[in-house]
Amino acid sequence: MDPSNANFAITQCHINIWVLRSFLPGRRLLYFDLGLEISANGSQSVDAVDLLLPFKVEDGYRGDHFQGCMDLHDTLLHPETAELIFGEPVNISGTNPDHTLRLTSGAEFQLRHVDTANVTAINQSDQLHRSSHYRVPLASPVLPGSKVYVRFRLRVFANRPLLTPRSPFGGVILDFRIADVRESRNRAREVTLRSQIVPIEKVNFFAMLPDQYQLLTASPETRNMRILETRAWSNYLQRVAYMHPANVQLVYYWRSEPNISPDNPFRVFATYDRHLNKAKIMFWSIIALLLAAALARSGWISVVTAEHVRSIGKFAVSFFGLATVAGIIAGIRWLIGVAMNRLEKPRMRVRWLERLLLGRRPGP
Repeated sequence: MDPSNANFAITQCHINIWVLRSFLPGRRLLYFDLGLEISANGSQSVDAVDLLLPFKVEDGYRGDHFQGCMDLHDTLLHPETAELIFGEPVNISGTNPDHTLRLTSGAEFQLRHVDTANVTAINQSDQLHRSSHYRVPLASPVLPGSKVYVRFRLRVFANRPLLTPRSPFGGVILDFRIADVRESRNRAREVTLRSQIVPIEKVNFFAMLPDQYQLLTASPETRNMRILETRAWSNYLQRVAYMHPANVQLVYYWRSEPNISPDNPFRVFATYDRHLNKAKIMFWSIIALLLAAALARSGWISVVTAEHVRSIGKFAVSFFGLATVAGIIAGIRWLIGVAMNRLEKPRMRVRWLERLLLGRRPGP
C-alpha cells in the first residue's frame, strides 16, 4: 500500500514464516520475513510502503536483539545465505549502499536498506483486531522508472488468524491472504485502506514448521515440501531468539498465480495435526504420580498427606464426572480468550524475558 499515492507496484513478494522452538515443549515463537521488489512506475519517487499484517507485531523492549523491525539487507550480501533464499547461485556486486544481486537465471535485484528506526505503527488503538498497520520507510527513495529490493523481519505477537490452534490438544490452522477484501468486510479501519492496495506480480510464500506438525490439508496444494537445511540457515537467523531445533524443520512452499489484486487475491490455507508422543506423555505422567505419592507418604511437607492426595483425587473424579468434555473444552477456550484479550501487557513482559534468555543461548 502506498502512503503518498505515488504510482508503484510490487513485482516480487517473498514471505517466510518461521515457527521456532522455545524453552517449554510445544511452545513456539513466530517470525515474519518480508522481501519486496518495489517498482516506481509513475513520475514520483517512492519513499515508504504501508503494510496491513494479519497479526500483531511485537515491538520489543530495551535489551532486545532488535526493536520492532530488523533490516535483512546485510544477510543478502553473504553469497551462501543469498543462495539459500533465492534457491540458485548468485553474484553480488557494487558497494554500500548500492549492491546488486544477480541470479544465474538472469534475475537482478538492486538491494536497498529500510529505515528501521522510523518504522511506525498506524492506528493501533483497537486491541480487539488482531492485525497491524505499519509504515516502513526506505533508507532512500526509489526513483521513477527504477526498482529496488528490500527485505526485513518482524516478530509475531498475537498470531491469530495467521496461525490458529485447532484444539487445546494440538494442531494448527495456517490462514494467510493477500488482497482478499472479504477479510476486512467487517473492519471499518481496514475497509478504508482498500483503495491503497497495489498490484503484486508474484508471491513466493514459505512456511517453516517443526516436523511434529503433520500436514493434513492444503489449499492450494503446496508447490513442494522439503527438510530445512537448519545449520545452513544459522547465519540468516542470527539475532533471532529461539532454541536450536532438536527435531527436523520442514519447509512448505506455495507460489501465486500472476498479478495479485482484489480481483485475484492470493490465499494459503493449511491444517496441521501435532504429533504427540503418547508413550512419553504416559511415562512422565506415571513418574509424576509416583513422586507425588512418595512425597505424601514421606511426610517431608506436613501439609501434603496421603489423605489430602486422596481428597484431591476424589474431587477431580467428581468434577470430571459431572463436567462434559465439551464443557471442559469450552472453559479452556474461554480462559485462552481472556488471556489473549485482557492480559496483553503481562504476556508481553513474559515474552520479553523469554526472548532475552533465548538470545543468550549458545549458537548451533
